[in-house]
Amino acid sequence: MPVIEKKMRTANDAFQPSAMMGAVLALSGIEGVEIAFHGPSGCYTIAGHYRTDQAPMGVYSSMRPSGVTEDNLVMGTSMEKLSQLIKFMKMTFKKDRSRLFAIVNTDSTAITGDDILGAARRFEKEMGFPAIAVDAPGFKGWDVVGYDLSYRALLGKFAPGDSLAKIPDSVNIIAPYMLHSQNWIFDFEEIRSLLARLGIRINCVLTRNTRIEDIKNFSAAQWNLHLSAEDFPSFQKEADRLAVPSFGADLPLPYGIANTEAWFLGVARQFGKEEKAREILTEDSKRVKSILGFNYTYTWLANLLMQKRVAVIGREKFAASIARALFYDFDAYPDVVILQGSGRSAFERSKALLADIEKDGYSVKIMENPSYIEVARLIQESEVDFVIGSRIEKPLIEGMRFPHLSLGSAGYFQSFRFVPYPYVGYNGVLYLLQELGLVMHDMMTEKEMWRGLRFKNI
Repeated sequence: MPVIEKKMRTANDAFQPSAMMGAVLALSGIEGVEIAFHGPSGCYTIAGHYRTDQAPMGVYSSMRPSGVTEDNLVMGTSMEKLSQLIKFMKMTFKKDRSRLFAIVNTDSTAITGDDILGAARRFEKEMGFPAIAVDAPGFKGWDVVGYDLSYRALLGKFAPGDSLAKIPDSVNIIAPYMLHSQNWIFDFEEIRSLLARLGIRINCVLTRNTRIEDIKNFSAAQWNLHLSAEDFPSFQKEADRLAVPSFGADLPLPYGIANTEAWFLGVARQFGKEEKAREILTEDSKRVKSILGFNYTYTWLANLLMQKRVAVIGREKFAASIARALFYDFDAYPDVVILQGSGRSAFERSKALLADIEKDGYSVKIMENPSYIEVARLIQESEVDFVIGSRIEKPLIEGMRFPHLSLGSAGYFQSFRFVPYPYVGYNGVLYLLQELGLVMHDMMTEKEMWRGLRFKNI
């Protein structure tokens, strides 16, 4: 399994969702949150997009900007803008509907050293209402840093140190958005359904439709179930304090048949429910078979997919899981896998998932956090049949005349997925096949024309 080294470069042009984006997305999943966004208008626009990810089938949070300008930063008056915002929010604050006041900052207001922690404490003292501040400017790292710091702030504020009585067969779900599918909000609903059918109760979700009462009861869960391969060091300290162990980081995400079996049975073993899990999988397989069995359209698609060489681009665990689904479920070869992420352990866990493919006879070319020019060169050299990634790099890939399918994403926003149907689980295989059918059509009808038009200067 060759890991291709990146060449020395002075800049990285790859898209990187920032810690600020992560903090906003995490806090927006709390019911009744009022967010004071302390930063300039450009950052606020991006934050507003991430906030809306939580709205479909969820909560639409209130977020107001301080409207910091360049003059405020130069003249040292940015803190005055935050004070004005908080004064306004006090006037409009509705205690009967609000549950939490949260301040989030940005790069510029972090560099000027604005005291958002002190502002949150003063708000709580004056209003008699819980308030937190999350110091997660973009330069602190990827979105996972923002999630981690938000979880620490929430648990530190609301979760008591005394361990509560454990609820049998219960979990806390950590970071559902780190499924990193463009369909994540519907994928997570299917995960909820699978766990419920297994008899596992979701105690608290950090964060999606999360009540403050759920956070207070965090320590009542038997386990924390991670949907990411990333480490959350600040969160883990809180989880250790509350005596809730974690698992799931090493499991593949349940995209495709093989991954669903590995994930679902892996979860079931933690609770001694493996036999019941197998019964559920058998039941779901019958439904899928009733749709695909003797289905000539599916036979056509399956033959088109067979032995195609594919490049997969995405967040580390999502990309590794999709690559495994291609190999084990669709008889396609994940020739190139581009892993994007922030933590060394996340890359190692994802490569361990890909190692299974190598054991079964196929060598995958892997790159970690390459620039887009490196992605383009590797894909062009490999001459894959099509690419699975996100809408972020879609113009680049189609500009090189390769068919491209968007499955992954940094968020649901602008994914144009409105039908509440998942990619995950056995049922999700049907939706994945439908999506793959679209890129197969592109490949079948235009590939020869594209071969002659590929850019030669990459």
